[in-house]
Amino acid sequence: MALNSRLRNKAFSLLELIITVAILSTGIVVVLQTFSYSARMAGLSGDIINAVFLAEDKLQELGYKEKRRLIEKEPPRVNDKKDKFAWEYNLTLEENLDLYRLDFDINWQRVNRQEELRLNTYLRK
Repeated sequence: MALNSRLRNKAFSLLELIITVAILSTGIVVVLQTFSYSARMAGLSGDIINAVFLAEDKLQELGYKEKRRLIEKEPPRVNDKKDKFAWEYNLTLEENLDLYRLDFDINWQRVNRQEELRLNTYLRK
């Protein structure tokens, strides 16, 4: 009898075990969702960095043409695509400022969403 009561005091009941498993399962689900969200945000961050590098490359190209006085020969609207990124830029002469306004848009598909990055700047005539 004494052995049986000692075992009963040291052992877990089924209810305690179910509650423990439920708490652990909830914690694991929260941690996995956090990892999943973190991975999605890291992927989006990588896409944004690639889009910015692409825009910077095109802006440097236009800056070179600007310094060589070739910007006037540039078409006013350009569309192109590289990998999953599609971009478009518009050059508009602002007569009152004697500058070209450059509107640069980059689009790409990310999972089930269309992402977009827009940049605006001015170039000398």
